[in-house]
Amino acid sequence: MRWHAAALLGFLVFLASGPIDAANQNGQRHGWWLSDEVRAHVELTDDQSARLDRIYKRALPKLRDSMRRLNAEEHTLSQLVADMGVEEIDVTRQVDRVEAVRSELSKTRLLMVFRMYRVLEPDQRDALDQWRNRDSSSQHSDRRRSRQR
Repeated sequence: MRWHAAALLGFLVFLASGPIDAANQNGQRHGWWLSDEVRAHVELTDDQSARLDRIYKRALPKLRDSMRRLNAEEHTLSQLVADMGVEEIDVTRQVDRVEAVRSELSKTRLLMVFRMYRVLEPDQRDALDQWRNRDSSSQHSDRRRSRQR
């Protein structure tokens, strides 16, 4: 049972990481359930793909709002830290605000991914994990090659 809990945690972290609009950047992180390659590898049904898409679209407005608020709170924190006349208590309060919004964003992402995880069968979760590992390995190799140039 511990192995399954570890796999779930890895899956949740993978899907919950990255920027909200990552799909616009690389087409894979968010929207993986719409990719022909992943759908074939994971053997997703049309119904599962549609359910995953609904879960994502329901969460997206809250994720974007939280990300916008996090950026604003982090900007305010940066300004406070740069102000040498500010009191430490003011910085502490702002850090608390930043971390509260960050926590809300993380919770929303993880709950979204948990709901998605429940749509998949155990063998599909394993297949998705295999695809994720293969994908992250190739990205790691690409980064290593670009650093060597």
